[in-house]
Amino acid sequence: MDKPTTRELSRVLEHTHGAGADEFVKTNADTEFEYFYQFMNKMIADKDLDAGRVIKRSGINSNYVYNILNGNRLNPGRDKMISLCIAAGLSYKETQRGLEIAGAAPLYPKNERDSRIAVAINDGITSVCTVNIMLSDHGLEPLKV
Repeated sequence: MDKPTTRELSRVLEHTHGAGADEFVKTNADTEFEYFYQFMNKMIADKDLDAGRVIKRSGINSNYVYNILNGNRLNPGRDKMISLCIAAGLSYKETQRGLEIAGAAPLYPKNERDSRIAVAINDGITSVCTVNIMLSDHGLEPLKV
């Protein structure tokens, strides 16, 4: 059976009161990842990626990325998280999930910059440099790495 969508869970939660909270959380809460670095390490491992290659494609300083991946930097900033997701070849859905875990704003479809980043992700682009050139070509701010 498929897991309910966030929207469906939100509708149920809208009508959950008092004693129902424990059951709702027990049944529906996703507690696999508390932090972005946990999520990112799992994605890198699941996709059998080399962290060095991900770092190179991200364009982010390697020491900075290792501090993220080691959990020493828990709030790396939205652009850096997006850059790591791109460099790891994560899907749009996986990228949105990583941002959600971090408490960062998801890629927003009504924002041109976010939409172009999402399309680049969907097109399988794994070089942040390539994404930044595309953003600049459209007069948009590149990802800050």
